[in-house]
Amino acid sequence: MTDLTVSDLAVNYGPVRALSGLSLRVPAGSIVAVLGANGAGKTTLLRAVSGTLRFHRGLARGMITFGEARLSGLSAAAVVGRGIVQVPEGRRVFARMTVEENLRAGGLGRSRKDAHRARDQVHELFPVLRERAGQRAGLLSGGEQQMLAIGRALMADPAALLLDEPTLGLAPLVAARIVETIKEINARGTSVLLVEQNVAMALSLASYAYVLEVGEVALEGTAAELAASDEVRRRYLGIADAVEGQLVARTLPRWSA
Repeated sequence: MTDLTVSDLAVNYGPVRALSGLSLRVPAGSIVAVLGANGAGKTTLLRAVSGTLRFHRGLARGMITFGEARLSGLSAAAVVGRGIVQVPEGRRVFARMTVEENLRAGGLGRSRKDAHRARDQVHELFPVLRERAGQRAGLLSGGEQQMLAIGRALMADPAALLLDEPTLGLAPLVAARIVETIKEINARGTSVLLVEQNVAMALSLASYAYVLEVGEVALEGTAAELAASDEVRRRYLGIADAVEGQLVARTLPRWSA
């Protein structure tokens, strides 16, 4: 079991600074959430960790390590080889390939025996992917595509999984299914770094969380601490308990960890 550590990370897209001096840690076997509004730098963080930042013409400085291994400067393929796999936002699957072919693509480089074992585990988590094995991925529902995107990542047997907005745009029941699957993946020993705008959902999953604002860590703490924070509840859960002693808004029921 290995910790993922980001130290003093700064990222620029040309003259635009996206992250500035960001540090965080994902302890081995944990789920850590990264929260914040659009443009806060959440996706940029995952790109930096996964080695895909260069595809977006980003430049990173700082240190990213996974245990004793330094990830900074490695290619995306090399990062996967170290055991870290990202599931990008937007349910990106190979639309013209079948479900089975998508899963095979995720297991490239593994022995046939290991790939078959991984596929069986994916089918156990997502039985619908076995049922749809011969169907083109582009014809799946949004929820099924998200399951396939996660399943394809799991084919590499990651030690750490980077999830970018896994429930975005999904119906509540489907989102709940994805949440339960993330819990199961973590229970099997995979660390998870979760980027999510649904704060209540993220805090229900994570043991620790970081709140980003304009590329910097504005708040951090245990999920219970942040869920109980008046600032977090007011700004991210849509709850304002009181102003000058008077209840003025309560757009969501009080949520506690």
